[in-house]
Amino acid sequence: VLIALVIAPALSFGQSIFDKLENMEEVSSFIVNKDAFQLLQKFGGMSGDNEAVEIFKMVQNLKELKFFKTSNPAVAKKMETMVASAIKKSKLTELMRFKENGSKAKIYVKLNGDKDTVSEVLMFVSGVSKMTEGHAESVIVSLTGVIDINKLAKLADKFTNEGKKKSGK
Repeated sequence: VLIALVIAPALSFGQSIFDKLENMEEVSSFIVNKDAFQLLQKFGGMSGDNEAVEIFKMVQNLKELKFFKTSNPAVAKKMETMVASAIKKSKLTELMRFKENGSKAKIYVKLNGDKDTVSEVLMFVSGVSKMTEGHAESVIVSLTGVIDINKLAKLADKFTNEGKKKSGK
């Protein structure tokens, strides 16, 4: 019994607060684990200066990517509570937040010792958007590993600018 009491917290510590979302019927999920990212390292011969190469360089140091989405209001509220709990538990710092056309997004990071990398990025999006055809939706994206903030910001800026060009803004 003593051994079980010592081992149980160690086993549950490795699990994410969001793991229970994966088994909920009302939640769509997409999980990529460390093995998949290690497999991507086999394609290390890529070179050039395009988005695909930048994305490849960034993902090869990731441990895990988790994506959860729901349009169920009750589950969306649970997701919001989980995000708040994860922010406190992991001592995440708000990186940025924005609001547009009824949707809100917040991005949090877990800072490392240096200014260029973080060990975790957590994004929570909620609200109504054109993409969901007016339906409310909540999305959680969690990235863990060694994440270069400069590359992440550069990619985000590139995709944001391309999205504005396509929508005519």
